[in-house]
Amino acid sequence: MNRIIPLITRVLIPLSRRRRLAYGSAGILLVIALSATVYATGLHKPPALVQTGMQESAAKEDENNAPTTVQPILISASSSIVLLGTVLSHETANIYSRRDGVIEDIYVDIGDTVKKNQVVALLLSKGVEGQSAAMIAEKQARKSQAESDLISADNVAQETIINTQQKIQEKETELMVAKREQDALLQRFEEAEANTAQMREQAFSASQNVLQLLEWILLGSNTRTGADIQEEDLLRNLGIQDGSNSSRYDASFAFNDLHKADQEYRNASVAQKSAVIDRLLFAGLDALNSTAVLLQYTPSKPSANGYDSISYQQLTERLNKIVAAQDSLYKAKEKLEDAQNIFQTLAASEPELFRAYRSGNIAGKKSNKVRMLEENIRTAHNVLGLTEANQEQIIERQRTMVEIANAALQSEYASSGHREIRSPFSGTVSKRFVNVGQIVMPSMSAFELTDVPTSLAKKAKSELQFGLPEYLQSAVDVGDTVTFFLQTDDMRQHSAIVTRKSPQVDMQTHTVTVQAKIPDDLQLPHQSSVRIRITDEKRPVYRVPSSAVKREAERNYVWILDPQTQNPTQSPVSVIAEDGEFAEVTGTITAESVVILDPPDLFSKEHPGDSNPML
Repeated sequence: MNRIIPLITRVLIPLSRRRRLAYGSAGILLVIALSATVYATGLHKPPALVQTGMQESAAKEDENNAPTTVQPILISASSSIVLLGTVLSHETANIYSRRDGVIEDIYVDIGDTVKKNQVVALLLSKGVEGQSAAMIAEKQARKSQAESDLISADNVAQETIINTQQKIQEKETELMVAKREQDALLQRFEEAEANTAQMREQAFSASQNVLQLLEWILLGSNTRTGADIQEEDLLRNLGIQDGSNSSRYDASFAFNDLHKADQEYRNASVAQKSAVIDRLLFAGLDALNSTAVLLQYTPSKPSANGYDSISYQQLTERLNKIVAAQDSLYKAKEKLEDAQNIFQTLAASEPELFRAYRSGNIAGKKSNKVRMLEENIRTAHNVLGLTEANQEQIIERQRTMVEIANAALQSEYASSGHREIRSPFSGTVSKRFVNVGQIVMPSMSAFELTDVPTSLAKKAKSELQFGLPEYLQSAVDVGDTVTFFLQTDDMRQHSAIVTRKSPQVDMQTHTVTVQAKIPDDLQLPHQSSVRIRITDEKRPVYRVPSSAVKREAERNYVWILDPQTQNPTQSPVSVIAEDGEFAEVTGTITAESVVILDPPDLFSKEHPGDSNPML
């Protein structure tokens, strides 16, 4: 531009042409100025894609419409989390009142040093409040009752002598009757045993009748050889309506079982017959039931196969005989059980006498009732001889009861007048929870002490207690050092050594309780709050755009391109911090992962054949 202007001014032309040239020169200058402005503006124009330090790849969409992606930036090779913790002082203890009451006076305050058993506060007398009137009245009533019992002790002792003499006479009469009953009891043993044996034989006879009846129904006669029968041995017309022939098999099996039980009873000894007869009766009932089922499958008209049939009258007659046999067997079983129960009850009432009866040696044996009556008579004679001597003891005992009741009354008076709150520990008062005139109870803390010597304080004067999230269990172990900050100083770091770690996870908070020892030279108030920083070396932190983090229900995730298939897939992440533009996350992603920034709806249309169920 500096060269053009002098050239124009040096040209000598007429005035009219000079004016036209002046207008033309001005136009040329305007065009040149506009060109220079456009050129300068082009030098400062930003690129089409802003490079943000995230190494964002924003290449032009090719024919495949590739999604917009970004690679995460590694911020830290480890992640950290800040947890709230509480200071536990093992040199802290509380003082409680031992009864309800109203504070009359307070002797110590914050900062004062107290010794063990020192009086720290004073209560008003309970009588002032009227709280012990009912208890005092109860103790007075007990004392009056004890005095009344003492007055009547002499009369009771005299009545005891008379009653004891009458009881001796009654017991002697009962003893004579019991000895006669003992002789009759031996006879009852013999009768009960004979009755049981008779009922057992009657039951056996009933089972034999059942066996003969079943032989006649199943085989057509009572002349079998005695060997076990088979299904083909039964009459051909029995159970032919049962296509499976199970009723014929069941009937033959039950009959054989009954026959075996019958033979076992015949060969059993007298002592064994009681056990065998039960199995025999059960087998008889089972055989009758199986035969009744078999008859239900038996036709009362000729069948097409040409087998002989049983008439309806004959079939009914056989079923009636089975019912009658069942009734007879049940009655025999019931009578046998009644006889056995009577015999067993009788034997259980006098076991020693029964054993003597069985052995045949009954000389000198006594029934329980005889022995009991003889012992009662001896006891009654002893009581009669000692009643007069015991009379004074009874009176003395009643005097003692009066003294006990009076002592209880005096104790209640003393308890009602107990006014002192004493410290069971030595230490320095750090907190006072009561005021003069306040009502206190044993469940309320009155004072808090520090510098109290305890067993836990010998190991650690103070400890931090905090809840470690379940997913960070492996980040902290016993012996590790953790860093914490005070609420009043966010810059200065302090360290504590982990001494305890709970083996269980709290089901409500999903945390593990951890305790760490604080250096003894660091004095922190009891129950004060601190912030604890936990570092996890296994969880690196990456930075991605906030728009890349998707949320669904209670989880966060990002879309990444699978390195092998190049298909979008979800990768779960945990968000540590977020400022609206970028988010700091941890998860299964790496610095080489390709994070998709496009909305899921966009690339789900671009990949219609993708089988990923999350799209």
